[in-house]
This record gives sequence, C-alpha cells and structure tokens, in this order.
Amino acid sequence: MKDSDDPADPNPAASSGDVDGGDAIDRDADTGKASSDPATDRPVSTVGTHQSAASSLFNSFPSLSRIMSVVVLVMVIIAVGLLFYKVMAGFFVPLFLAVLLVVIFRPVHMWILHRMGNRPRTAAAITTGLILTIVLMPLLLLVVVAVGQFASVLKQIDAGSLKRAIERGREQTALAVPHPEYFRRLDEIVIRLQSSEPQHIETSEVLQAKDILGSLQNDESISQSARDAATPAAVSAAESLDELLSEIKGWQNREFDDPVARSYVEDLDLMARLQQLSDDAGSKTRRWMQEILGGSIWGPIRLAANLSDDEIDRMILSTRDTLQPWFVQFTSRTGGFLVTLGIGILIMVISVYFFLIDGPGMVHTLMRLSPMDDNYERRLLMEFDRTSRAVVLASVLSALAQGVLAAIAYFFLGFSGSVVLLFLATTVMALVPFLGAASVWVPCVVWLGLVERQWGQAIFLLIYGTLVISSIDNVIKVFVLHGRSQLHPLLALLSVLGGVGVFGPIGILVGPMVVVFLQTLLEILNHELAKGDFHIRPSDGADETTA
Repeated sequence: MKDSDDPADPNPAASSGDVDGGDAIDRDADTGKASSDPATDRPVSTVGTHQSAASSLFNSFPSLSRIMSVVVLVMVIIAVGLLFYKVMAGFFVPLFLAVLLVVIFRPVHMWILHRMGNRPRTAAAITTGLILTIVLMPLLLLVVVAVGQFASVLKQIDAGSLKRAIERGREQTALAVPHPEYFRRLDEIVIRLQSSEPQHIETSEVLQAKDILGSLQNDESISQSARDAATPAAVSAAESLDELLSEIKGWQNREFDDPVARSYVEDLDLMARLQQLSDDAGSKTRRWMQEILGGSIWGPIRLAANLSDDEIDRMILSTRDTLQPWFVQFTSRTGGFLVTLGIGILIMVISVYFFLIDGPGMVHTLMRLSPMDDNYERRLLMEFDRTSRAVVLASVLSALAQGVLAAIAYFFLGFSGSVVLLFLATTVMALVPFLGAASVWVPCVVWLGLVERQWGQAIFLLIYGTLVISSIDNVIKVFVLHGRSQLHPLLALLSVLGGVGVFGPIGILVGPMVVVFLQTLLEILNHELAKGDFHIRPSDGADETTA
C-alpha cells in the first residue's frame, strides 16, 4: 500500500510539503508576519509567541518584595557580623593559636584516635593534655626562669661595674686616651672659644688651653709617632692662642685706661678681630687634638668614648629616669596582664579540645554556609594547612633548633647565669627575617672579646654561630618544606614587622600567613577571570537567536 492511500494521511501533499511549510513558518517568524497553517489553512500570528516568551522572561526575575527582603537580610547579616566581630575580636589570639596547634598536631591526634578505638572525646582529651605537656608547660617555665635571670642581671648592673666594663672596652678597642680629663677640658675651652662672645672670653681659659696643649704635646705616655704627626698643628695652635691672648689683654687695657676716648667704630673693629682670632684659635686647637688622637675620623670617636665618671653617672641616671615610668606602668599592669594571660590560655586549651572533636563538622558547616565555590574553599583549607606547616612549623622548629644550639654554646662560654634568658632571646629573634639569631650571639661575641678579653672564646663563638647556629635554619626549612616555595625574604620581613605592629607578638606567625592567603585569593580570582564566564561568546548569541 502506498503512502497516498493511507487513511491517516488525508492530505498527501501537505505531508510531502512539511519541510517546506516549516521553513516558511520560520521565514515568516523571522520577518514578524503572519503565516498560514498548512493543515488547517488558517493564519497563525507570531506576535503571540513573542509576547509569551517575553512574559516568561519577566516571570523569571524575582519580585520587588523578594529583592527588598534579600537586601534587608544582607544588611542585618552585616550588622550582626560586625557585632560578632567586636565580641570575638578579643579572643583572636587564643583561637588562632588553638587552630595552629590543632593543624600541627593533627597527625598525632589521628594516631591516638585510631589507638583509642575511634573514641573522639577520649582522643581529644589525650591530645590536649599532650599539647599542654609538650608546648605550654615548658614555655611557661622558661618564661618564669628567664624573668628571674633578667632581674638578676639588672641587680648586678651598677655604676661601678658599668664603668669598669666601659674601661675594658676602651682598652680592647684602642679607644683609651692618656689623660682623658685634659682632653675633655681642652674640648670645653675650644667650644667656649667658638661659641662665646669675645668680651666673655677669659684670659685664664686661654692660658689653661695653652698649658694643656704644651703638656700633652710633650707627654711621653702618648706615642712618639702621634706627637710627631701633631707637632705642626701644635705650633700653629700655640701661636694662635698667643695672638688671641695678646689681643684680649690689649683690648682689656685700652677699655680700662680710657673707655671714652675710643670711638664706636674702633670698638666694633676690635670685637670683630677678637671674634676672628677666637674662632681661628679654637679651630687650630681642635685640629691639633684630632691629629694627636689619630686623625679627623678616629680622633673624635676616641674623644667621645672617653666619658668622665660624672658623665657616666648622669647617663645612668637619665636612663633610669626614662625607664622608671615604664617599669612602674608595667608593674601596675602585671596583675591584669596575668589575669588576661590566664584567661587566654584557658580559652586556647578549651578551643583545642573542641576543635579536635568537632573540627570537621565546623569546617563542613562553614563550607555549606559560604557562597564560595567548594573547590575554592577546599583550596583555601589546603593552603591554610600547608602554610601552617610551612610558615609555623618550619619557622618554629628552626628557631628552637637555633636557640638550643646557641644555649649550649652560652652555657660553656661563661653565660650560664643567663643561659635561659639568652635562649629565649635567640629563639624569638630567629623568627625575624634578616636579623635572626645572629642579633643575639654577635653581641655575645663582642662582650667576650672586648669586655671579658676572652678572644679565644669569642672567635670560637663567631665560627660556631656562623657555621652551625645560623646555618641550621636552611637545613630544617628544606627538610620540612620539601622544596615547596617560600616567601621572598623582603616580603617575609615586611609581613613579620607589619604583623607584629598590628597583632602584637603573634604577628610573627600571622603576618606571613596573611600574605600567603592574599596570594591564594588572587590566584583564585585570576583563575575565575581566565575561565571567560563573564563574556558572551558570539556563537552562544547566535544559537540563542536561532532557537
């Protein structure tokens, strides 16, 4: 049977022209004109079709009331979030430290959890106790011992011991000057000659300067080479002092004999000449002092290093007056500080316990509530875990290793009375880029060599500090990081200093982590923009038009 004889197909021509009819409808739709239905031969309008499509498009947008509801909800969330921040801002440091400890001790906790038969509360309690035993208790004990040693060091420092230490330091560095009191007095006279008015210059001071100059120039305690080098300057300075002394005596005699006969112009000329002679004598005398003390650079340094006992006493008194208000303020706040510290430690311990129990559930809830893509959230969590181990674990282990190695040297080199204090100082400074542990052991080298006169021990500590203490940092960080990239040294230094300024001591750890998180977020944003989802491709627009 043929298709034209099929009773279900009353119009064979229409059936054969379906394709052409469909094309005609599409062409009419494109031109916005009415077309006829091939089956019923009735006109079909495309205007209704466009109206229904527009109506569906507008219906897809949310209503104005829903938009307002969402806006108000967002504003309420922001307001409550600000209040939440103010409430929780004071607990940032203990919570942050708790998170770091949980991340670092997570492998230990998982091992304990497996050994305890998957009992989370028991495993969390054991891990928390382990953290208290390994980290907090030794740290508090070290701080207490270091404070005691620091107080003991302060008690041992008095004016006499400080003067003796300064004297030994001058002798070891060749800064000692024979008869320093004469040089200091001569320096005072030179300052008066160059700064005082001519009528205020005393002949006794000029005579004293000349006598000191001649006495020191012929003093055998000063090396012969230094005296020979300063001889021309001594002769020139003595002549200038003689001329100034003669002019002052003549001016005083003329003023005394006939104060009225001398004209005003003559008086101005004499005053100007006296000022010129005074400046010339002062500059030549100072030039001689520099020559006999070692030159224009070394001479002023040696003169400044030879302070008198009265000047040292005034310096100690000034330093004590400056630090005393700070100590009084610190002492008055000690009670409140200890209470705050105790509360912070308690919050940190409790947070560690609950983070170990409910940490995964908390993370899952935050990921569910966050509008960010889950992949990005996982990447941030992985970056936090990696950064915690890289920045915190590597830095802390390296600092501890440097502190222990330095403490061993301190103990055997005569610093046993303050070894715990030096250990803490070395460990803390090892966390600061560029400065490092060398900022502690280098002054110890200087003290051993210049003050204690133990040059053998000083050289040993210098070599040991360079080859062992400061080099162990590279070994430990390479071992912990396993070749992963680190922050640029300059960026690490700035992040540490900025973190300390914003967050306090904890900023040593927070600063680098903030920089790493910012870098990760920028990489996520760059990846999102590179996907091209924010641009409509021409092919997509063509497909939508055809549809």
